[in-house]
Amino acid sequence: MRKILLASTALVALSSVSAMAADITISGGYNFMFQNDTKDEETDSGAFASEGDVNIQFSNTTDSGLTTTLNYGLHETGLNSSAATDNLDGTAANAVNSDGAAYDDLNASLTGDFGTIYFDPAGDDVAIGGFDEYADKAGEGSDSGMATGYRGGILGASGTTVGFKLPTVMEGVTIALSAGEAATEYFGYGLKYDAGTFAASYVKETTNTQTNTFVGGGMSFGDISIGVEQVSYEDDDAAADERKTEAFGVAYSMGDITLAYEMGSMDDEAQNEEIENHKQMAVSYAVAPGITAILTSSEVDSNNDGTVGTDDNDKEMTELQLKLAF
Repeated sequence: MRKILLASTALVALSSVSAMAADITISGGYNFMFQNDTKDEETDSGAFASEGDVNIQFSNTTDSGLTTTLNYGLHETGLNSSAATDNLDGTAANAVNSDGAAYDDLNASLTGDFGTIYFDPAGDDVAIGGFDEYADKAGEGSDSGMATGYRGGILGASGTTVGFKLPTVMEGVTIALSAGEAATEYFGYGLKYDAGTFAASYVKETTNTQTNTFVGGGMSFGDISIGVEQVSYEDDDAAADERKTEAFGVAYSMGDITLAYEMGSMDDEAQNEEIENHKQMAVSYAVAPGITAILTSSEVDSNNDGTVGTDDNDKEMTELQLKLAF
């Protein structure tokens, strides 16, 4: 990560004599991956993929104590998969493609004694965006293997949002709200308590047709960290689309080497059937500062009709990944 102070010489170069000096933070990363689905040994389903990220953040503090930030993230991914089927009957209605196209982040904030106001035209829900992912301990391997619109974590809005994070009312407690107006109306709120070695969150989100409730927590003791979470999701527009997702993860750090394991399942609550479960193991090695090698092995059992383990959507994925951070 590199910090640059926007001094007078830079202002002249930018031809902006009225601009105020701002603190600029630039960071980036690049991931190179090889993924291979070994479920069907008669076909070659291996593929190379890459993902690049550049993040630029401007910040400024006024004489009156107000702090403003502008965050711009450039993202490019080579994992151009087709949209996953999202309905329980396997149709493409409401399908989402979370790993396909390049996407950018753009958000701004205004902070004062009143709290923090977030403006986010990219739909990242920055106000409540850090309230989930307790069980995500073993990397990204299982994410690309989910075959039926896996519902985990925060739902998020599809368009521009305005968020508000309240000032601290008690040490360790964070309360945040998020609202959006796009194809559907969106409103979410969250409560998080972080005591250092223990943290827990509750998030409730609603749109015109969807309701998503997240509950999760985690704790760490020494070199071991664990996390659990549960997501309840309902969609009034999709027939019998009522799902509950549960996940558990644990990680053990041994200096430069970290071992991790996670498991989870997604149930069709309306039909009282399990539609998907996964388990995943990962070994990461910090080769040098800013360089990490990761080996991930994951297995996904998935079936739209509720008979887990008998469908072509099942996957056994192996992923090798090299991560570079700057």
